[in-house]
Amino acid sequence: MITNKTIEDTILSRRTIRKFLPDDIPLHVVVSILEDAKWAPNHKIREPWEIILFKGEGRDTLVERVGDSLSRIGLKNESSNDIILKKRKKFQQFVTDIPIHLLIYMKPGPTQKAWHEDFAATCAFMQNVQLLAWSMGLGTVWKTNEFIFDPQFKVDLGLNKDDVILGMLHLGKPAVIPEPKERTSVKHKLTIYNTHE
Repeated sequence: MITNKTIEDTILSRRTIRKFLPDDIPLHVVVSILEDAKWAPNHKIREPWEIILFKGEGRDTLVERVGDSLSRIGLKNESSNDIILKKRKKFQQFVTDIPIHLLIYMKPGPTQKAWHEDFAATCAFMQNVQLLAWSMGLGTVWKTNEFIFDPQFKVDLGLNKDDVILGMLHLGKPAVIPEPKERTSVKHKLTIYNTHE
């Protein structure tokens, strides 16, 4: 059984990892993490999260689709071809250096309330993935690059234009674990209404 101290230690020790070892992560390990992450709180058990996993040669598809998106976005923003090419190469190296890439998305809810609940639940799912991975000695970085908002990028991956990509979780063994950065005390974020004090 997980103790409160274990949960606290995992939350406090987790770091965003930006440098990964190239070591392969077996698919069954990732699926196990995702299976446990599904216990995130979600309204009416809608389980709104959907996942696309890129591993091995499947990473080539991600590189190609993102490259196409960067070209489209660059053209729209009038970026030079040299800048677009550099971005494509940088992303290709980034994907090659990390063994697992998870694109997390959800279908849009029928109402604003459902959309809000499902977005929050999918974020909770993603945090579960990060904490579970960390507890197994694996690191993650949660990225929300510009291509996740490109409707054609979604279509190219078999999604609908209206699907909501919350981001990508890149996962692998940490090569470097950064030192913690100071966090603002919650006392500066907390407003209390209490008639008894």
